[in-house]
Amino acid sequence: MEQNRDYSFHIYIRGIILLGFTLLFFKLIVSGDIINFIAPRMMPFMYFAVAVLFILGIQQIWRSGSKKIEELVCNCGFDHGGNSSPIQSVLIYSLFIFPIVTGFMFSDNILDSSIIDKRGFTSSKKLAEERQEQIEEFDTSRAEQYLEDPEAYMESLDERLNDVPLEHPEGFEIIEPPEEFYEELKVELLNSDTIVVDDDRYIPIMNIVDMSPEEFVGKRIEMIGFVYREPDFTENQFVVARFGLSCCVADAGVYGTLSNMPGGQNLELDEWVSVSGVLEVIEYNGWILPYIQVDSLEKIEQPKNPYIYEYY
Repeated sequence: MEQNRDYSFHIYIRGIILLGFTLLFFKLIVSGDIINFIAPRMMPFMYFAVAVLFILGIQQIWRSGSKKIEELVCNCGFDHGGNSSPIQSVLIYSLFIFPIVTGFMFSDNILDSSIIDKRGFTSSKKLAEERQEQIEEFDTSRAEQYLEDPEAYMESLDERLNDVPLEHPEGFEIIEPPEEFYEELKVELLNSDTIVVDDDRYIPIMNIVDMSPEEFVGKRIEMIGFVYREPDFTENQFVVARFGLSCCVADAGVYGTLSNMPGGQNLELDEWVSVSGVLEVIEYNGWILPYIQVDSLEKIEQPKNPYIYEYY
């Protein structure tokens, strides 16, 4: 009977933890703060997670009230008794309870310039070329492995191929831009008197401008973002930056446009601004980047949704 009570207690606690995560996710969804953690296209997975956690939590609590040992443990032939000491159990459960409690107690923390300090200022063009270099280095290392021991390399390749499914699982979908999306958008931007960088198309617009800045020299541009500076900037230089999410904050990338205006040194870090100016090009650390000569700036409140998202 004592063993039954021990099983019941642990199952009950696990059910409470599952319901705790359910309530935390539900609170984030209802308040709208969930967008500070994940991209909108991940929301269906969040709804699914909330439903599953709720069902599992209720099931665990229901099971904990049973007096039959067969309903508390599986019949796999192994002892699932709690062999850990009370202190060990408290420490283990605390690892799950802590994020639930802090999630309700503390406000959300928005990514700011301190994150960029760790990663450094970059552009879409620079990022794309760095990724290409990484791919080339990876291909070179694989070629060296083959030359050193062809048979071992082919055996390892066969093992990797056997682990790869021939078809994507049901429901899996790769979101790709419509055919000629970027070509049509580039034509639209070149034919526009003013490029308005709206949130919905922020990333593709800046990708296009970053990849071929010379073609947009003289174009007016309007955008919003927060202020960031590198130590080697001149006193009037700053970056109008945004964080872009493809999945969640863990993979957040910085999208920034170098800007210049008289008195730029008076802008505070992380201050949100709306800028308008003329696009030029500048060489920065060996990279040719778009450059906004700002002629109009307005300080604004942080948007309700400070992040931008990769829709393609």
